[in-house]
Amino acid sequence: MGSEMCIRDSRKDIPACEMNGLSITPFRGLHLLLLLLTAAAALLVFFLLRKKPEARRSRLLIGMCLFNLALFTVYKLSLSMDAAYIRAYYPNGFNIFNELPLHLCNINLFLIPIGLWKRNRSIMGFSFFVAPLGALMALLFPEPLFSGFSLFLPRIFGYYVTHAILVVCGLSLATLGFYRPDPKDIPRILKTFGLLAVGAHLINLLLRLTLCPEANYFFTYGAEIGVLKLFWRIIPVPLLYGLPAPLILAGYIYAVCALSRLTQRAEEAPFS
Repeated sequence: MGSEMCIRDSRKDIPACEMNGLSITPFRGLHLLLLLLTAAAALLVFFLLRKKPEARRSRLLIGMCLFNLALFTVYKLSLSMDAAYIRAYYPNGFNIFNELPLHLCNINLFLIPIGLWKRNRSIMGFSFFVAPLGALMALLFPEPLFSGFSLFLPRIFGYYVTHAILVVCGLSLATLGFYRPDPKDIPRILKTFGLLAVGAHLINLLLRLTLCPEANYFFTYGAEIGVLKLFWRIIPVPLLYGLPAPLILAGYIYAVCALSRLTQRAEEAPFS
């Protein structure tokens, strides 16, 4: 449908044509189907690649990640032409330097390929624990501008598909045998997390002084998001307010490792 045929929604000042078609709303038909397809894709990748040589498994997974990075780039560039998105997030005009893949979730778009290429256990461990969780949270609890709109809208298609592929790539690190959860990795993963956070903060400082005054990658300048909002109230200092976060991450990693060990023991136990 051409833009000249769109009519405005009187309540939200959003073209009604964006609301039509295959609308995606959390925990309803199409959204639940997307979650199911994401799980099915993770299983399909496992069954198709599990018996392939390690080098080929690695190349294919890296290829999948690079495809997702390219899709992410196109998706972010499309936002520069999305009037509703610009109105909501950029009252002073769109700024591509605020859309870089440097947040805790989408930084894994290039960390996963790097970890696989270098066989770096710290990076693969970080990506395994963080990428699927962060991407799944984005899929389950999208912001208002990513809910209730047609899946064919570039903003919506790009958001959901890139996050779904990121879930699959992150899980595949373990299912394809490149990384096995181990609590001994907690210190090195926390170190990786800390280095990335400090690096993101330095980038924020540089961007705020030059090209992007609102840069806030890794939310080092605070965020109106659940637990981060609470942390900021306790420690209202950029970057340092996130000091409790590694403790939560360590607890989460340990719980996943414990569950992994229980699953492994159950698989190895002989049938009585």
